[in-house]
Amino acid sequence: MAKRLNKKKILLTGASGFIGRNLLGHLCQEYYVYAFARRTQQEAGVKTHKNIKWILVDIARESSLTKVIESIKKEGGVDYIIHLAAYYDFDNKSHPEFDRTNILGTRLLLENSKELGIKRFIYASSIAASNFPSPGKAVNEQSPLDADYPYAISKKKGEEMLKEYSKNFPCSSIRLAAVYGDWCEYGLLYILLKTWLSSSWKSRIIAGNGESAIPYIHVNCIKSLISLVLEKSDHLLQFDIYLASPEGATSHRELYEMATRYYFGEIKSPVLMPKWIALIGVYFLDFMGGIIGKRPFERPWMIKYVDKKLTAETDYTKKTLGWEPKKKYHIIRRLLFLIENLKSFPVKWEQRNISALAKPSIERPNLILAELMQNIQEEVTNRIMEYMISPDHTDQFKHYYDIHDPQKVKWYIEAAYNLLINSVRNGDRYALINYARSLANMRSREGFESEEVCRALMVTGDHISSALLAIPETKGMELLIHDWITLAIQLAVDEVEDSFERIEQSEKAETGYF
Repeated sequence: MAKRLNKKKILLTGASGFIGRNLLGHLCQEYYVYAFARRTQQEAGVKTHKNIKWILVDIARESSLTKVIESIKKEGGVDYIIHLAAYYDFDNKSHPEFDRTNILGTRLLLENSKELGIKRFIYASSIAASNFPSPGKAVNEQSPLDADYPYAISKKKGEEMLKEYSKNFPCSSIRLAAVYGDWCEYGLLYILLKTWLSSSWKSRIIAGNGESAIPYIHVNCIKSLISLVLEKSDHLLQFDIYLASPEGATSHRELYEMATRYYFGEIKSPVLMPKWIALIGVYFLDFMGGIIGKRPFERPWMIKYVDKKLTAETDYTKKTLGWEPKKKYHIIRRLLFLIENLKSFPVKWEQRNISALAKPSIERPNLILAELMQNIQEEVTNRIMEYMISPDHTDQFKHYYDIHDPQKVKWYIEAAYNLLINSVRNGDRYALINYARSLANMRSREGFESEEVCRALMVTGDHISSALLAIPETKGMELLIHDWITLAIQLAVDEVEDSFERIEQSEKAETGYF
C-alpha cells in the first residue's frame, strides 16, 4: 500500500482500446493507473497488475462518472488525466455517439476533473480533423481543426472545451496521426495490405496516381511522447497543442511498393485507376453491398481524398518536447515487421485487425443496470432486512431473527448485493460462486441449515429483481435482469447446497459414519 501511495496517479480513459492497452502497459511500470473502460479487463485482453485499477464506467453517464470520481477523490485524487476515449467509425455519417461520447463525455470528464486536483489534462485529438492542406503546404500545431465530417467536428469541439477548462488546470491536446502497431491494427492500413497482398482482382488497383498520403505513427512513439508530456508538465504552457506524427506523409504507392516487395520478394507494378472510374466503381460496389447486406470498406466519400496529401510539420512539438519518432518506427521501415507477423502468424494477425476494425460496442446495458442497482441499493436492502427479521417470517429465517442486530443482518444482505452489482458490471459470475462457497462454510459453523441460507439468497434476488422491474429505465431489460440477477442467484444457491453437502459428508467421514 505504501508503494502505491508514493506513486503518482493517472486516470486513463479508453483503456480497452488499441492505444489505451499499449499505453496502459507502459504507464503502470511507473504510475498507479485508474483505467476507465466500457469493456471488462478480460474482454480487452489486459493482464492484471498491482498498479492498475480497472473501472467499468461510461463517461457520458453523468451519475456513474460522478460516483467514480468521488471514490477516486477519497483515495487522494490523481496527478494526471489522459483522455483517449472516443467514438470513431469509417462511415463518415452523423452518429449520436459523436455527440454523446466525444462531446458530452469529454465535457463531463473535464468538469469532474476540477475535483481531483490534477496537474495536467491530456486530450487525444487528431491530425485528420484538419482539412488536407493545399499542395506544398503542411498541417502543424497551429492549423485549425476545420474538416467538416462528424468525427473531426467532435474533436474540434473537444479542443475548444479543453482550452476553456485550461483556466482551471493545465491542458495539452495531442493530435494523433494514423496510429498503428507491429500487427497493423489501423483499419485503413489493414484493408490496403489485405487487398494488395491477396489474389483478389483488386490487388493491384490503386485509385488516382497513388499519391493519396497521410502520416502514420507507431504506437510506441505515442508512448514516448506522452511520457515526455508527463515528465515536462511543470514546464509546459497552461494550454498547448502537439502533433504526434512524423514529418511529411506516406503515399499509397510507397506503401504498395514496399508491402509487395516484403511479401512477394519483388515490387509489383500497380494498376493506376483514374479517379472518375474509381468513383463509379466504389459507388457500384457500395450499392451492391447494401443490397446483400455486406458493404465494402471503401466508401464513396473516400474518393474525395484521392491523390491528396495530409502532410505534417512538427517543428514546434520537436522543439518544445525534445521528441520525434524513432527512425526504426517509420511506417516504410516498420512494414517489414507487419509483413513478417502476417506471414508467420496469419490467423492471429487477422483476428487482431478484425477486432481493431470492428465498431466499438456502444450499448453496455450491464453498466446501466449496475448503476440502477446502486441507486436503489439502500431502499432495497432495508426492505429485504425488514422482511427477513419480521416476526411473520421467523419460521423461515430463525437464525437471522435470533441475531437481534438489524444492522448486522443488513450488512450480510449488502455483501450479497454488492457482489451482484459487480457481477453485472463485470459480466463475471464467478465471484458469486466463491462467495456462496465461503458463505456456506461460515453459516454452517454458525448452525444455519442450507435451506435458510438459500432462502435468504432467493429473497434477496427476488426483491432486487422486483425493484428493478418497477423502474421505467429498465424497460426492455427484462431478460438481462433475469440472466444477471435471477440466474446468478440460482447459481449461488446451487453452490451453497453443494457446499453444505460437502461439509456434511466431511463431518460424517471424520466421525466414522462412512
